[in-house]
Amino acid sequence: MVRQGKIYADAHGAIKWLGTLVICITLSLLPQQTPAQEKEPVLTLEESIQLALERNLEVQVAKEEIRFARQGKNRAKTGFLPKLTAQYGYRRLSENSTTVGGISTPNADQDQYRFTGTVAQPLFTGFETLSNYQLAKLGLDVAQIQLQRTRLDLILAVKESYFEILRADKISQVAEQSVRQLQEGVRVAQNFVQVGMRPKVDVLDAETRLGEAELQLIVANNDTGVAKARFNTVLRQPIDTPVAVVDVLTTESYERSYESSQQIALQHRPELLEANKNVAIAEKEVTLVKSDYYPDVSLSANYYRRGDDPTVDGSDFVDRESWDIVAGATWTFFEWGKTRYATNQQRARLRQAKESLEQIKDGILLEVKTAFLSVQAAEQGIRVAAKSVESAEENFRISQERYKEQVATATEILDAQTRLTQARTNYTNALVVFNLARAALVRAMGLEYEPT
Repeated sequence: MVRQGKIYADAHGAIKWLGTLVICITLSLLPQQTPAQEKEPVLTLEESIQLALERNLEVQVAKEEIRFARQGKNRAKTGFLPKLTAQYGYRRLSENSTTVGGISTPNADQDQYRFTGTVAQPLFTGFETLSNYQLAKLGLDVAQIQLQRTRLDLILAVKESYFEILRADKISQVAEQSVRQLQEGVRVAQNFVQVGMRPKVDVLDAETRLGEAELQLIVANNDTGVAKARFNTVLRQPIDTPVAVVDVLTTESYERSYESSQQIALQHRPELLEANKNVAIAEKEVTLVKSDYYPDVSLSANYYRRGDDPTVDGSDFVDRESWDIVAGATWTFFEWGKTRYATNQQRARLRQAKESLEQIKDGILLEVKTAFLSVQAAEQGIRVAAKSVESAEENFRISQERYKEQVATATEILDAQTRLTQARTNYTNALVVFNLARAALVRAMGLEYEPT
């Protein structure tokens, strides 16, 4: 008995060694098929979003708008500062003398050159300068908000295209698994037919179902290619660039309350922030047109040089240089109601802006409500789809055993296979819909990523 056990152990060890050798030889042949797969860069969701933000043209346009608005703000700021002007002129008199009693006496230069330098400082412009600066500042705020809105829309588009690749990949895997299982079913049916245990129609039915599964696999692979092309388009890279993505689909429940989601949206939605800025802009426009009710007060200092030659170096009749300081006010107090009409016109715009603000707020709350309900429905759909997969897998297993034991028909096992494939496909769709709904809710709250 001891020697027999030793012989058995030696034989068993030899078989294990031989099996290991075969596996090593097989693995050594695999790298010849992997380079094509290694060429596909594997992107995470965060990397994809970053690439899209760096390359997207709409984002670049929004950034240029910010630069434009910033320069407008700087320009408006110069209205508070003194202005320097210079004038240089030449004047030629037809006569430069006065005749009294037949005697002509020169009293001026016939050639007159004059240079004037002025420093003017506005003291009060009826709030026009201040309003223009505040409007430019609000314009910069709006440009920055519009950039944020563009980012949010792009991030959502990246997530959608990213999840569609995962959907297509998973459905392709389900289709491949279905083809393999049906191929096995065809083989089993052929064996039964060869020994006369089943009619040939079982093989024909199995081959028909296999053909249908292969067609579904072709469609699934095509959908994968289309999804990757769309993803490349969103990332603004060559449409045929090979890509692969990390599976980030989650089944974790969304824990944030509906009320909390609403409050976040009211605080962060760029559309609402922009609407508030538009109300502020309309208010400043009213102040701007009302500035015509007030006088303009300014202070200026002037420096003069005069002379009878281009160097303005003085002459016998004028001093070379002089200066003065002037304080003045200009007030247009009657223009047939022009300012009043303009004020009423801008007040109408202000009312429009406030009404638009309320309308946008209502739309955002509805959007959050819809997205939140979609997340809840999709979460329930995952649970239902998961149970369906469990039932379909068990039904398929039992049908296989019954068919092998000759107590079930080929139609029964083929139907079980079809239901299993459909259940797996439904689960994949439910999983992707849930993640898309979460992404839409995050966008509805005005956030780039889910709040922690």
